[in-house]
Amino acid sequence: MDDRKVLDLFVKLGYITQDQANTALRERQRDEDIVLTLMRLGFLDDDKLMDFYQKNIPRVVWKGRVEDVRIPDEILRTLPRELLQKRLIAPVKYQDGRLEVITVNPLNHVVINELRFFSKLNNVIAYAAPRKVVEEVLGKLYSDIEKLLRELGEEVELELETPEQEISQEEVLREASDAPIVRLAEYIIAEAVRVGASDIHIEPQEKKVIVRYRVDGVLRVFQELPGNVKDPLIARYKIMSNLDISEKRRPQDGRIRVKMQGKPVDLRVSTVPVTHGEKVVMRIQEAEKYLNVRLEDLGFEPEDLEKFRRAIYTPWGMVLVTGPTGSGKTTTLYAALMERNTPDVNIMTVEDPVEVSIPGLNQVQVNERIGLTFASVLRAFLRQDPDIILVGEIRDQETAEIGIRAALTGHLVFSTLHTNDAPSAVTRLVDMGIEPFLVGSSVILVVAQRLLRKLCPHCKIEDDTPREALVRMGVLKDGESITIYKARPGGCEKCNYTGYKGRTAVHEILEVDEELRKLIVKGGTAEEIRDMARRKGMRTLYEAGLLKVRKGITDLAEVHRVLAK
Repeated sequence: MDDRKVLDLFVKLGYITQDQANTALRERQRDEDIVLTLMRLGFLDDDKLMDFYQKNIPRVVWKGRVEDVRIPDEILRTLPRELLQKRLIAPVKYQDGRLEVITVNPLNHVVINELRFFSKLNNVIAYAAPRKVVEEVLGKLYSDIEKLLRELGEEVELELETPEQEISQEEVLREASDAPIVRLAEYIIAEAVRVGASDIHIEPQEKKVIVRYRVDGVLRVFQELPGNVKDPLIARYKIMSNLDISEKRRPQDGRIRVKMQGKPVDLRVSTVPVTHGEKVVMRIQEAEKYLNVRLEDLGFEPEDLEKFRRAIYTPWGMVLVTGPTGSGKTTTLYAALMERNTPDVNIMTVEDPVEVSIPGLNQVQVNERIGLTFASVLRAFLRQDPDIILVGEIRDQETAEIGIRAALTGHLVFSTLHTNDAPSAVTRLVDMGIEPFLVGSSVILVVAQRLLRKLCPHCKIEDDTPREALVRMGVLKDGESITIYKARPGGCEKCNYTGYKGRTAVHEILEVDEELRKLIVKGGTAEEIRDMARRKGMRTLYEAGLLKVRKGITDLAEVHRVLAK
């Protein structure tokens, strides 16, 4: 079917207007499929396109799954890759001389004939699929990692007949140094940095290895690797992070420093023995992100930023940032340190490990094996004339006592705790064995925080939740006419089809004034402290999340996922 007939059909059935059809003919680029032109101009999207095929030509709709696509290498080599990518055609099945492909426009017989000519395959059948599915299949078939895996199939031969069979350390070392394994290990890191992942998970299973990335706080499978790469791949990461490759029974921690496009990237590496080998998790830290971050970039509401800034410029006292792992505590503290990092201020940090090396800061890494603990380093710090001390984490009574003593003797102390909200941080210190009067006298501010995914600005849609329900949930007040947004199901190309792009922090800030100090010294419970703080204007994490919904930054589903009331 030629382009004009395809356009006439779309117009006749109400999927585009005549003006849009005319514009598409005018704006069409050389050799561009007319359906791709309509999509490029925004006149059609995947949903409209598939609705058109399913209602009008259902027999051409592809019913397969991307994960099931397998094309023999000898057939893939005969297919013209440039043509497939330019015309957006992806092979999905080959059997007995019959090749099945998917495309956004199976009605374009000219392109299908072109494919038959170049591939020398006469029996080519075209089916319709969404653009993102076609691109996903092409990415799967032609990605660099697929090439590596094909090489690995030829070059890495570790036959594991049974789970108990051991491989010699020499053999693992040799395999870990082979070019394909080296490139695979580097490619996994490079892709994680490219997609903005915060963590890489390498998870060995009985017959395969799963690679997952955490992007915007959500874990997603990146690749399934064959089981025979398990030992050399994990050994490669151990070599890169200076870990003992012969030790497989105990957890180990290390660090990798690489450069990606000229930028330094640090990876904090952790290995843990699991049923089918060792699981490796790498936390990605890009130094430049920390060096350039400002407090204004962290999602603070104006009045909360004023409170936080007032606290970090106080000459003495303790500022605590609380929240679970991955809630952005380190970023908040580093941003505060960067603001105070001037030649007239002596800043000393004790961390486990040092997340990012920052010029101007005196950073010490804990090493329990040689007795370099948080407590011992803190004692030494007090003889080093510090103005500001950062304690990576308060884990025990001894560290808490020394930190509080430092705060009471003229130093500003920053640290983190793992508590669910700000008031609980105060009672956690008391539970550790610190006297309430010491806690009340030293703590000046507690920040509890979480990270919420931000709505993709390119595809967010209006939330259709009834206004009465939004009023009941506290999102809207009676009579308000604010537009509330939500993530579009399936997202768009800009947000990798998730509906969300990037993250922002929400904060609960407990500013300790004289009245709250007296309550803490008297031994008030977390509930009593919370009630008094709320009377004084403290916004809870959930309320802070709803404020972000009102501003169109995130949606209710994300607030409930992270901050379930």
